[in-house]
Amino acid sequence: MTTRQVPQTIPTSLRRVAEARARFGPFAERYLAAMADGDPLADAFVADFPGLGHGKAMRMLRTACREGIGAVPDAPDSLVALFAELDAVPAWVDTAAIDHDSRYTSRYSRASGIVLGAASLVSGYANSAASRPLELTGRYVENAGARTIEVGSWLLAVNQPGGLTRFSDGFELTVRVRIIHALVRASLRERPDWDEAAWGLPISQSYLAYTLVEFTLIPLRAMRRIGAPYLAHEEAAAYARWRYLGHLLGIEDGLLPRNAAEQERLEEIYLLTRPVVDDYCRALVASINREFLVPEIEGVLPRPLARQAPRVVHALERLFLGDEIADELAVPRTRLTRVLALLGPVLSLVNHLRDLVPGTLGPRTRKGKAYEAEQEERLRRDWNVQHDLVDASPGGGRPHPARGDG
Repeated sequence: MTTRQVPQTIPTSLRRVAEARARFGPFAERYLAAMADGDPLADAFVADFPGLGHGKAMRMLRTACREGIGAVPDAPDSLVALFAELDAVPAWVDTAAIDHDSRYTSRYSRASGIVLGAASLVSGYANSAASRPLELTGRYVENAGARTIEVGSWLLAVNQPGGLTRFSDGFELTVRVRIIHALVRASLRERPDWDEAAWGLPISQSYLAYTLVEFTLIPLRAMRRIGAPYLAHEEAAAYARWRYLGHLLGIEDGLLPRNAAEQERLEEIYLLTRPVVDDYCRALVASINREFLVPEIEGVLPRPLARQAPRVVHALERLFLGDEIADELAVPRTRLTRVLALLGPVLSLVNHLRDLVPGTLGPRTRKGKAYEAEQEERLRRDWNVQHDLVDASPGGGRPHPARGDG
């Protein structure tokens, strides 16, 4: 269980709190209280960074990920405690079953790449408090392409066969994401422009838990809407995968969704209480559209239709987000949204029937994996990104807490 880090006051930016309490009862109280909760184990390790030195602390973390905590003889107690939790795999985790049930999901890799940007990432920008850390660290408007590639690289690693096992790249990247969160949290709490009374704790447990919705419920739903539905056991494996990833990220058990129903409940209370969209939220969406999604769609469309890429992006975002949120984010309306909405069920039926044809899943998956590798190489080349996560990004531009220069 986490410890309370600020007085039990509900962030003033939240809306419809009374309605949330009436609808969700005890879960609402846990969700609201967790706005003041961080990650005690990760936060304790980050509190030791000044004494250790940022570079040494991160090297210790990487060594512990790759070789085990025993390979770090001078590890501080905080790091030992963190890996005591990370090394204790919960009884409910079955990584072999998750890998088996999701072994063909890469057949839809082209569609999933679009969904990552237009649904998963954009959906988080409709909350001015949850997205505030991106604003204050300058991590998106400054370079939308780099951060999107960073997120995509992490997701590619954790979705590989074996990507959840103890000494995998996926495990290390996930633990580093957890520490990056803690570094950002510690930095922002020291800044006078972080309004804790209004926004709660930076990267609080409540908003951290919602990231699982962004990477599971929302993309699965979006894939169905554009006609690329996964099979039932593949969807179940996705929820199981992200339940474990949520555990590795430090989400407390009381907020860690176990299945689709619990993710739907979390999405409902998040959307009900989310703060109003502000100009920065709109700037985030405009940035990812202008700097990343539109150029990517231009590369997919036939050359004569390339100029229609902005309309396609806007149509997809409206399809995924709904008109209310899309209006708040200033996503232009387009009749193409209706076309995509009508086409989705037809494509879903076609692709579902294809999935039932014996012997087709394997070849389609191999093509999808080849596309993933090609796409990763192309994006890194086009955007000049060689690192994996922001903690390993080169200096220059705005300082960032994860690099130890901000």
